[in-house]
Amino acid sequence: MGLARGFEQVGVPYELVSLFNLERLEHLDDPVVFISETDYEFLSIRQVRQLRKYRHFVWVNPWFDGAEKFYAEHGFEGLSVPAKVRTRVHRSEPAFVFTPVSQSGLEHYSGWARSGHQLISLPLACDTVVYDHYDSPAKFASVRMAFVGGYWPYKARSFDIYLKPFERELTVFGYACWPYAGYGGKLSAEDEPLLYRDAALSPAINEPHAPVIGGDICERVFKVLGSSGLCITDATAAHHDLFQTKELLVPESLDEYNEMVWAVLKDPEAFSAYRQAGYNAVRTRHTYAHRAATVLEKMGLPAPPLNGSRQPGLITSR
Repeated sequence: MGLARGFEQVGVPYELVSLFNLERLEHLDDPVVFISETDYEFLSIRQVRQLRKYRHFVWVNPWFDGAEKFYAEHGFEGLSVPAKVRTRVHRSEPAFVFTPVSQSGLEHYSGWARSGHQLISLPLACDTVVYDHYDSPAKFASVRMAFVGGYWPYKARSFDIYLKPFERELTVFGYACWPYAGYGGKLSAEDEPLLYRDAALSPAINEPHAPVIGGDICERVFKVLGSSGLCITDATAAHHDLFQTKELLVPESLDEYNEMVWAVLKDPEAFSAYRQAGYNAVRTRHTYAHRAATVLEKMGLPAPPLNGSRQPGLITSR
């Protein structure tokens, strides 16, 4: 939805279309279609051929030599896609394929480039419709560390390294109960940006594969900074591809992460400059309107100003 609203912000209206009703595309004026590689598992050969008629771009998974062995050695999950699914992507002839990893991680997607596809880095971003600085009374001023998200075994491998040691300082919200003492239940969409704004610190912790494959940076870092929050990441160096040192706290190791967290909790005001710098970075470079403009450019279509006139277009999702 962030990318859909980003297109709308640059003047391209969107429509959500079911994979099981691609006939709807025939009734739209020259649509641009966004689809994920994993969605191709549910498409028939006829539907794959049908996609050729439309300009479309595909969010793809890693593809490189020795990938399965690499995943097994590191215990990475959810990155493999059957070869038959990649074949369907090829047959649909997309304008380009993309990955949310930063430039330093593109080597793990080299199979796409070798197969003749234009491969680009298109990181996640901030949905400014939801996340912004709101001038309203403080609602979460007592929160020292804040985190919002789900808890499941794979990602918990990172959570339990970076968050669990600070359990007594941490307030967690999520749709499923966390095995942490500070679990506060569900949080409304309206309150999430206020939480990031008010909390002394909001960590952005990636899935276990992100530091290794070079980026797959989670959306949370953009949400926190876009809400004028103070954010610290895990030790994933790829954050430096997108942010300057003065804009985001990025530790080089777990030990440095721990030192940074305690320093912030001891004197939050000493780090207040990061809030404005991070907010400015997101608003000037990392909104979904910026990503939508990049898509239009790669499609060879005019990329209007962020407040430009409306153009025909489409976002499709399962």
